[in-house]
Amino acid sequence: MFCCSNCFAHSWLKMYVNEHSDSTGICGFCGSEDVRLLSVNELAGPFRNMLSMYVVAEAFESGEPLLFLIQWRWDVFEDDLAESQQETLLEEIVNSDWDDDDGEDRLDAKELYMPKASQWFHNTHSDTWEQFCSDVRGDSEATIPFDEFMAEELAESEETLRAGMIFSRARAGFTLDENQERFPWSGTEIGAPPVPKARAARANAEGQVVLYVADEEKTAVSEVRPALGFYVSVANLTLRRDCRVLDLTKVLPELNPFEGESIGWRIEIRDLLNRLGEEVSQPLERADDLTLYLPCQRLAEYIHQNHYDGIRYPSALNPGGSSIVFFDPEVAEIGESKLVKVTVVNFEYEVDDEPRFADRLKAASLEWNRNRTE
Repeated sequence: MFCCSNCFAHSWLKMYVNEHSDSTGICGFCGSEDVRLLSVNELAGPFRNMLSMYVVAEAFESGEPLLFLIQWRWDVFEDDLAESQQETLLEEIVNSDWDDDDGEDRLDAKELYMPKASQWFHNTHSDTWEQFCSDVRGDSEATIPFDEFMAEELAESEETLRAGMIFSRARAGFTLDENQERFPWSGTEIGAPPVPKARAARANAEGQVVLYVADEEKTAVSEVRPALGFYVSVANLTLRRDCRVLDLTKVLPELNPFEGESIGWRIEIRDLLNRLGEEVSQPLERADDLTLYLPCQRLAEYIHQNHYDGIRYPSALNPGGSSIVFFDPEVAEIGESKLVKVTVVNFEYEVDDEPRFADRLKAASLEWNRNRTE
């Protein structure tokens, strides 16, 4: 059997078919004419690499049709290809190198599968982090759930900030001179607070002094949450030395499920790094409950112990902007400051009925099955 690039939506598969094709004709699946053709056997290896992330669901486990899982996660097949043809093509590809001596059953695309990480005996790294977040709020000494291997995996999001780079720091309000004229906070008044005034925050416990800055002035102003008409002092800070930071805003290269080893593991690490970025950036849901900061504080401690100088994370108050916390408050030199007045404040909100991820996946699966029967 031969297929063509028009059968697939995934860009790598389309490229692979065209690059490895050695004939043209009519596609046996989508019916496209005068197209480059490739034997399904040539795709068996890449597809088995992707399917290594999935396992047949046991009778007591909740699975989903395999085709639904890979389409939802990877957008493998072109939507214009009928679902029955997608199932047939999937089976033809994977079973093309099937050997009954291997002890494995032939693939049935209608059989229920599940991601390996969703099995009852295995938690993903993100699941483990979620459990830690719950545990540490009841026990501040709970052990952070990262083994030594994570020190190497975090390096995927490592970034070096060079000496001389300029950042912004803001402080609400101003000072008055003897004539009651307004002047911005400056020097040490706008720098990291002294120990007695160091309040608990995302990356520091009460009394622990760190330096929070922003990549841009607008982000720095937004992070102090000023009201309309309020004044905010803003200063430039210049890095004194190169700094190694964990950049949780970094856009990581897109993963290709069809090539590379340990794809399931790499996806787990990627999901964890994204989850940590969300955790560090989100503001407190209750201003009076500082235990909500505990997971981030412990995470910052772990990152500091792994010889990072700081963490860059997304700004929740200025979407698209980012902030950085430096563990050494003396890492930057404070420059000139100025006073700004807040002239516009925008509020956006949503009804808090967002379903959990698992519920969204289940709803998508129900819709998928409903469409199959109509």
